[in-house]
Amino acid sequence: MNEQIQAVQRMQDYIKRHIKDRITPADLARVSMFSPWHAARLFKEYTNYTPGDYIRRMKLSESALILK
Repeated sequence: MNEQIQAVQRMQDYIKRHIKDRITPADLARVSMFSPWHAARLFKEYTNYTPGDYIRRMKLSESALILK
């Protein structure tokens, strides 16, 4: 279980570092060390967001800060 939490944390860290880049399911799979399908499932399980929804929310938050 701890390995899964670490994988999700690595994906979140990767998203933060590359928020201005195009992030693919393959990118998240690579950093999580799971298949794209399993990485997406874990991400949803632990964050309650799909990777796409999470990335969209992060980009909107960053845009709001820039506008502020």
